[in-house]
This record gives sequence, structure tokens and C-alpha cells, in this order.
Amino acid sequence: MTVQKNAVSTCKVAFISHSCIESSSRGKLAYLALRTEFRLITPSWYPWPFGRYEADFEFNSKVPVRSYPISFLNVRRTSTRWFLRSRDLGFAEFQPDIIHVENESQSWIVCQALLYRKLFAPRAKLINFSWENMTPQEQGSKARVLEYLARFNRRFINFFICGNVSGKDILEAKGIPSEKIAVIPQVGIDPEVFFPYTPERQHSCRLELGISSGEFAAGFIGRFVEEKGILDLAEAVGRLKGVSGREVVLVLAGKGPLEGTVRRRAEELGIRLVVLPPRKYQEVPGTMNALDVLVLPSRSRPFWKEQFGHVLIEAMACGVPVIGSDSGEIPNVIGDAGLIFHEGDVEQLTECLQLCCDDVDLRLRLGRQGLQRALKNFTNQEIARRTLEIYERVIEQPDFCVA
Repeated sequence: MTVQKNAVSTCKVAFISHSCIESSSRGKLAYLALRTEFRLITPSWYPWPFGRYEADFEFNSKVPVRSYPISFLNVRRTSTRWFLRSRDLGFAEFQPDIIHVENESQSWIVCQALLYRKLFAPRAKLINFSWENMTPQEQGSKARVLEYLARFNRRFINFFICGNVSGKDILEAKGIPSEKIAVIPQVGIDPEVFFPYTPERQHSCRLELGISSGEFAAGFIGRFVEEKGILDLAEAVGRLKGVSGREVVLVLAGKGPLEGTVRRRAEELGIRLVVLPPRKYQEVPGTMNALDVLVLPSRSRPFWKEQFGHVLIEAMACGVPVIGSDSGEIPNVIGDAGLIFHEGDVEQLTECLQLCCDDVDLRLRLGRQGLQRALKNFTNQEIARRTLEIYERVIEQPDFCVA
């Protein structure tokens, strides 16, 4: 069967995602909605790291949204143990051609989507996006038990999208054909929001944060937790202060249980520390443009390693040089557009910081390369384009299923 030129434009897509409860995360969906008859299905609220987050509609208002109450099957609220309180998720009335679910294959919401497809939209194809980048053996006994459920669900999934290269490798090792797997980031950047500011505007952003023009500003944006490696960053900035001829400031934006520890360590090291509260979507570009370098020093843990590092592509889109550890997907995100150090190696991280601090030409070159890489690979429009190609592939093959 050959796909008609406008086949996707007549396609009905039911897109299920708890991440897209936040309207700023719907950038790619806005492009998908231009080419398909699109419906986003989300929880009405979700427990975020910084508290309960209610579905918002501030950005990307043209994306049609249906929200349903969320339920968790146990006291511990995890990203995979939830489902939506709806008799059919709207499938009976909408009759989607594609059901696109963003969650791990063993999650309750994937189970719910598969059941409701069978009951209400049996002709629909199901596409599953997953961030999973560790094998069940790496994750422990509970994950090995859940793998039985994932294995059952995978038999009825038509196509798999992985947010990282490791995820594709894991699926292939489990017997999923490579032609039924793609590697595409979940969320991209909007180049009209994230872009390099003029020098005058950058200077203004620095002054707002209390950073002088002569200081070298190394920054981190994210959760203040051990696995993000911010104590390693503080140690490296402390060492840089001892060898650099410039004044150095460490800028941290976010929140988490490690904040007090980092503050105390910065004081012991004698480094100047600027701590900012979690940034709203529209505030992040200004913070990025105030930095000389953005660092993501993540450290892998027995049950976790960096799945992508979205903050990296935001910085790259702002023309800010990036430094990242080699945890998980970080090296694949940065490519040749930044500096990589071995996770937990403070000496290597210090060397990377010193290179960026002392070599203006290197800093400018990395900024240009990062910008080019972000615009080529990581915009919402590009991610949507690649997703639409998958929709076409799935539609054109009636039996495009693993089973």
C-alpha cells in the first residue's frame, strides 16, 4: 500500500502524555496539530518534583487538550504507575488512527491505552515513546518482574520511539526489529524563545543576576540532587578559582535537598555562589544568556543515568558553550559542540572549565557549533517532522506490529 501525499493530514492522532501537562512542553505538538487531526490527552494534574502541577494553557494554545483525573495504584507516585479515570479516553467518539503514548512500555497508562484501543478503536496503531535507557538487570529485581508486563505489551505496540540511543540498543537486544524503532528527543526547543541575545542584552541579564562583566559565570539549571553532580561542579569551580586570573562565579538555578550542602561547600571553598529559584519557561533563556558556560555534571547511579539533558540543547540554542559528563545520553546530545568529561572526575571538569575560561576563541567556537547543532537537530519543528514520517510509515503498513 502506498501512502497518499496528504495521508497524514487526514490522520487522527490521540497523543497521551503526562509531560505535556505543561503547555511549554507542547511545542512539537503544535506542529503535529497542523498536519493531523490531533488531540492531546493528559492528566488534569501531576506531582512534579517541586509540588503539584495543574494542567496549564499559557503556551501553544492551538493544541486541542482533553484532561482527565489521574489515579495512582499505590502510595508512591511514580512516573509509570498512574492511569486516567475515563471510561474510554475519548477513543469511542474520536476513533483515532494513531494512539501515541509517552511512557515506558510497562506503565499502567500503556496498559490502559492498549485495553481501550482493543475495546473502542481496534483499527488504531499504537506508538510508544520511552526514556528507558537501562536494562532490567541494571535496575534491580522489581524491574525484572515488570519486564514480564513490558514484554507482553510490546507484542501489541506498532512502533517504538526512544529518547536516547541506549533505549534503541536495549529494544533491539529484546528482539524488536531496528526498522520499528527510532531515536527522537521527546521535547525540542523553540528558536524564537531560545536564541543568542545581543551583547547589550546579555550584559543586562548578567547585571540582573548580580554578575559583573569581568566574572566568568559557570552555571547549572535543574534539580539540586546528588545524581546531577552539582557538588562536583562546586569542587571544580573552587579549583578553577585557584588557578584562573579571572573572578569566578557559580550560578545555580533550581531547587532540591542538596541546596544547603552546596551552599556550605561553596563557603568552605571561598567561591561566590548565586542561587536562583526554579526558572519559569520564559525566564530560562535570560538565565542562559547570562552564563559563560552551562555545565551538566550528572553522575550515574545504580538505577539511573542521564536520559537526555534537555538543559543542554536550551543552552546550545542560546549560543552558550556546554560542558557535560559522559553519563547516559549526554555525549550524544553534545556531539562535537561542547566538552565532555568522565563523570565524577573533578580534575577533568576543572580542565574543561579552565579551557572555556581562558580561551575566548574556543568559547565562541563552541557557542557557534552548539547553536548550529541545536537548530539542525533539536527544534520542535524538526522533531515534529521526524514524528510525522513515523506516522506515515505506520499508517502504510496495516500489520506493522511486533506480534
